[in-house]
Amino acid sequence: MTLRSTLPCLAHRNPLIGRDATLFTGQRCTSTTKTRRCTTTYVASSDGIASIFRYPVKSMAGESLTQGCLTADGLERDRLYAFESSGAPAGMLRVAGQERRELLRYSAKIDTNGEVEVRTPSGERWPVESVGLLQLLETQTASGSVFRLTRAETPQTDVRPLSLISTQTVERLAEELGQPLDVRRFRANLLLDLPENAFAEDKLVGKTVRVGSTAVLAVRERDPRCRFITYDPDAPHTAEPLFELMKLLDRKHQGRAGVYASVVVPGEVTVGDAIRVL
Repeated sequence: MTLRSTLPCLAHRNPLIGRDATLFTGQRCTSTTKTRRCTTTYVASSDGIASIFRYPVKSMAGESLTQGCLTADGLERDRLYAFESSGAPAGMLRVAGQERRELLRYSAKIDTNGEVEVRTPSGERWPVESVGLLQLLETQTASGSVFRLTRAETPQTDVRPLSLISTQTVERLAEELGQPLDVRRFRANLLLDLPENAFAEDKLVGKTVRVGSTAVLAVRERDPRCRFITYDPDAPHTAEPLFELMKLLDRKHQGRAGVYASVVVPGEVTVGDAIRVL
């Protein structure tokens, strides 16, 4: 199944951030398994987009883009697919807690043919709709659950189409927690650079903002956080969940970090694009 863009814009991966790279706030460094360098080139010079993240498969690790398309429904090709488990608790959750940690070990991307490809923890690559991947997930989770794959034309998000958070907010949380935090914990679509101060995105709630030359977003509400942010993006199955982060948010920030938004005017967005309130 080939997925085609409905807008005249293209998505480009960011070569600096991927499955083998980590971007920590508070240090302004990018590091890979081979090199480490400290730089500020990924941050816009004024209010703007620092990074763009897309998650083709819900609950799996995603990909970093230098450019993406915002449609009326959200970031194009974001959360197209989702796995549902027979072991999921009743309600909004699609999979059980331990299954979510297992899914986070897998990463998904859109390949050059427009297909969604999933990379397993062992490095194997599978088309997302393959029976083999489904069987592998059922085997690896060891939960005894039966999985099924769902696909939707619009992003399968829990609340709003887009999530945003600023580097300054994550940096402040890292300071308050007393340890570095990987921005990928928060699974935002748009990582913002808002030099004014931490939690500056909260002031955008109820306002519309232009991103780049065309796209316009309506910032709807602050983002109430769930347990997902406690999982280490690189070792979700072995590292102890960072419950102190949830406690910190509950104690000092009403359990919220970042904001939700919807798209008012579709358009192309690029890392470095300015953001201004209309």
